[in-house]
Amino acid sequence: MVLSASAIVGLVMTSAVVVGGVLAAAERSSASIQMVADPTAAVTSSRAAYRVPRIALPSAPPASEVTVTGATFVFHEDAADLYALPDDTTEVVVVVAPDSKVGTTGETRDGFSQVVYANKVGWMKSDSLVTGRAISSVPCPSGSGVEKGLQPDTIRVHRAICTIFPQIKSFGGVGGGGEHAAGRALDVMTKDIELGTAIANMARQHWRELGISQIIWQQHIWTAERGGDSWRPMKSRGSDTANHKDHVHLTTFGNAGSL
Repeated sequence: MVLSASAIVGLVMTSAVVVGGVLAAAERSSASIQMVADPTAAVTSSRAAYRVPRIALPSAPPASEVTVTGATFVFHEDAADLYALPDDTTEVVVVVAPDSKVGTTGETRDGFSQVVYANKVGWMKSDSLVTGRAISSVPCPSGSGVEKGLQPDTIRVHRAICTIFPQIKSFGGVGGGGEHAAGRALDVMTKDIELGTAIANMARQHWRELGISQIIWQQHIWTAERGGDSWRPMKSRGSDTANHKDHVHLTTFGNAGSL
C-alpha cells in the first residue's frame, strides 16, 4: 500500500494503516509507505531564524524516491542539520527545528540516519533523533510522584521515557489490579500516533536494559517471551482505552533491567 500525505506533521492515517505501516513496516518486506513532508516547511541554512536562505541549496532526492518505514522526532533540546550525505562536512540541506517529526527509511550509516523532511531526503546524526538517543535513569524533572509503589524496572521505564519524550505529561502508575497493582506496569498517555509509536519502538529496542516484558499499543502487542515475533494484533475490547489507542502500556519483569 502506498500512502501519500501532505505533511509529516499532519499525517492522517487509520489505526490499521499506522500499525501495519509505521509500527511494523520495518519488519515487512512488502511494506511501501510514502510520507511526503510539507513543501511549505521552512528550509534554511542557518539555525538563527529558520528562514529561507538567500543562496541556492544543494539538491537532494525528493521524498517520493525512498520508502518511509517509520517516524521519529528531532530531540527537543536542539535543532538538527539535514546533510546531503552521511557526513557532517557535506552541505546542510535543511535545518529542522526541535521536536519536529521526520520520516525514517531504516537506513543508517556511520552514526547517521536517513530521514525525510520538507520533501527532501538526507542524513541526520542519529543522536539528534529521539530514537537514536541513549536512555537515561536520571530522575524526571517533574518529580517522582508517579514512581510511588513502582518496581525498579517500572521506574527505569518512567525515567527513560520522561527524559527522551518530554512531550508526555501524564503517566499511569500504581492503581487498579493486576500488573498495575503490583507496580509492574506503566501507562504512557498519548493519542498522537507517531509519538506513541516512537515510544513503543524505543521501549522495544531497549527492553533488556529497562526490564520490559510486554508492550501494548494501537491494539497490537509485543512480548519479550516472543521477542523474535513482530507486533501481533489483538481482538477489540470495545473502547480506545481498552484497545490501548490513547496510551502505550508497558509491563515490566520487576527488577531485571540493567540500566
